[in-house]
Amino acid sequence: MDASETVGEDSRGYDGGKSRDGRKRHILTDTEGLLLEVTVTTADVHDSKAAPGLLETFMDQPGRLLKLVWVDSAYQGPALAKAFAGHGVRIEVVRRSDGQRGFVVLARRWVVERTLSWLSRSRRLNRDHERRPDHHQQMVWWAATIRLSRQMAGDAPRRPEKRPDRRPRTRA
Repeated sequence: MDASETVGEDSRGYDGGKSRDGRKRHILTDTEGLLLEVTVTTADVHDSKAAPGLLETFMDQPGRLLKLVWVDSAYQGPALAKAFAGHGVRIEVVRRSDGQRGFVVLARRWVVERTLSWLSRSRRLNRDHERRPDHHQQMVWWAATIRLSRQMAGDAPRRPEKRPDRRPRTRA
C-alpha cells in the first residue's frame, strides 16, 4: 500500500510488480477469512521471504495448530518449504489453469483477497500514515477486530428508523 510522507525511508520500499512505494501487508487467515496473523514489511520484500517469519510468529504462540495452508504461486521456495515442514504444515499451491487469461476466481485464494478488501474499508489502512511498521501492524489488527465485532453483532440495523423498537426523534 502507498505510504505517506510520514513513513521513513528506512521502512519503505518499492514493489516493481505493483508499482507501489511503501509497505506490504502479509496476512494469514482461517477458511472464513478471519485474521490469524499479520506482518508488515517494506514493499520490496517478496512474499516467499516474509512468509516464514509470519508462520513463525503465528506458531510461537501456545495452542496454535495448522495442518494445511493454501497459498498462491508466489509462496514457493526452499526456505518457505523448510519453515512449513518444521511445523508439520502441508502446503497446497493454488494455481490458475494453463492458458487462462484475465481475472479468474481461484478456489481458496479469494479468501485472503476478500480479507484484504475488508481491511481496506478501514480509512486508516487506505494509506500508511504510521512512522513504524509495528504501529501499522496494530492498525491492521484494530481493523480486523472491528470487522469481527460487527460480524458477531449480526446484521442489526444501525439506523433508528429501521429498528421496530425505537422511534426516530421528531423536532419540536
